[in-house]
Amino acid sequence: MKRLDKICLFLLACVIPASCADLNYTEVNTRDEAWTYEYFENGIKNMVFDVYAQLYNNEFESNSAYFLAGATDEAQYALETGAVNNYINGGWSAANPYASTWNKSYTAIAEVCMYLEKIDQADISDWQYNSSYQNWIQQMELFPYELRFLRAYFYFELLRTYGDVPLVTTTLTNAQANNIKRTPADEIVQFIVDELDAVAPYLPVSYVTEVGAEIGRATRIAAYALKARTLLYAASPLFNPSNDRTKWEKAAEACKFILDNADIWGLKLSAYGSLWGHDAFFNPELIFGLGRGESNSFEMANYPVGVENGSSGNCPTQSFVDQYEYQDNGQTFAQRYPGNINLYEVDPYEGLDPRFALTVVKNGDLWPSNGAQQKAMETFVGGFNAAPKYGATPTGYYLRKYVDGSCVTTADNQTRRRHTWIIFRLGEFYLDYAEAVFHATGSANDATYGMTANEAINKLRNRADIQMPKFTEDGEAWIERYERERLVELAFENHRFWDVRRWKKGPQYFKTVQVATINSALLLTRTTVNRQWDDKYYFYPIPQTELKKNPNLTQNQGW
Repeated sequence: MKRLDKICLFLLACVIPASCADLNYTEVNTRDEAWTYEYFENGIKNMVFDVYAQLYNNEFESNSAYFLAGATDEAQYALETGAVNNYINGGWSAANPYASTWNKSYTAIAEVCMYLEKIDQADISDWQYNSSYQNWIQQMELFPYELRFLRAYFYFELLRTYGDVPLVTTTLTNAQANNIKRTPADEIVQFIVDELDAVAPYLPVSYVTEVGAEIGRATRIAAYALKARTLLYAASPLFNPSNDRTKWEKAAEACKFILDNADIWGLKLSAYGSLWGHDAFFNPELIFGLGRGESNSFEMANYPVGVENGSSGNCPTQSFVDQYEYQDNGQTFAQRYPGNINLYEVDPYEGLDPRFALTVVKNGDLWPSNGAQQKAMETFVGGFNAAPKYGATPTGYYLRKYVDGSCVTTADNQTRRRHTWIIFRLGEFYLDYAEAVFHATGSANDATYGMTANEAINKLRNRADIQMPKFTEDGEAWIERYERERLVELAFENHRFWDVRRWKKGPQYFKTVQVATINSALLLTRTTVNRQWDDKYYFYPIPQTELKKNPNLTQNQGW
């Protein structure tokens, strides 16, 4: 089996984003045009890297990485000043729209359109005697396909964020850009699918044998993964109110294609705990990831208060913990312990799904794992890592997943590690496949597509390091358990915020969450926290600044 080259963007982490903003389609650029298309390394290639750079959504980088977990039932952001809290406290509006997706996506799309229109002007023949000339020519042959993949990716981001959005495939003047109308979501979906089908055969499965063996570039597998996810969203209730079964069938087929070819491509399910950490970009499960250079800023943001330079960050809720099942019979934490719990008398975490201990830090855990700072966590009131200390966990728990416990964050002798944020991984597509097949066939035990929905989920639960009871349910009971499994498996991978929206189940999951308070006698008490939810939140508001510039843009319902 060939090892799959990991698609991590370490190569691109230091690229400065392009200067364009909003829906401003012009040919104005900070580079001299002739110079750009006559130089490879600092001209053509850097322009391509500018597009890749837009993948990193740094909306909340200063205090919560790129996580939206605090706007879901996964977590509560510890600091009240955290910008992500505006999603749940009413501080969100068309005037304060969190427009990073709009700005970054249309900046990237404008760059792609301009490049594709002017690629024929590229002439680096003056460099033909340079030892790297032939390598540059080979790389340039891939650039148009990579950029078309990226344009499709950004249109998916816009689709799930705003629904109908302007579809533009050429450069526009300011006047043209400020008169463009929104395109129906189904047309956006079709554009994405058609583009990915067109470019996938020309993209390499791996860059190991490509010139330079550069990691961080779009592959054929990433194109098929984006296609499958797009079709799953298109089939979901938010975009498919009539429940057109053919949309679920297309999603099932796209997911099946990935699973059928995984072995050929070198993909395989990995140990859960190896999905993040310093060497995660070598993980054979990763399809497309966002790599960052060595840093400990994420650890500083999410280490517990009481750990030097720790700010608590994204604290898992009791609602989230309640979804984990026990290994003996599949009963959930909430089912076995629905009320208050005396932690002196019982250990409610014993026998839980192993993914819990890999995702959540609880009272008594030794954390972080580095020898310089490791300590038994005290999340009970008055404890070393708890209230009344400012910024301590408001939920009774701290985050472990994605947090590299080997990072030292003391004032002196700090250590830093690489991080890889997952965009696509194989495990997602077992879940996507299960959901699509269930809705396409009407049963979790129908083998029309060769593998039933339950069999697909059990592939994940049967991993050597997990070993959880099998799925056997069907009907509504299956949907309930599937949504729970998806939350647990993909926790803190930036899915929950979007999954609940595409299912149109905001009131069910996001209006209230439960948090835990542990007193000095170790009595865990559940408390319900009310959050603001309005059905207009299923889509973001179009930024007010864009509506003022363009009279043909319409606002999303309710905003």
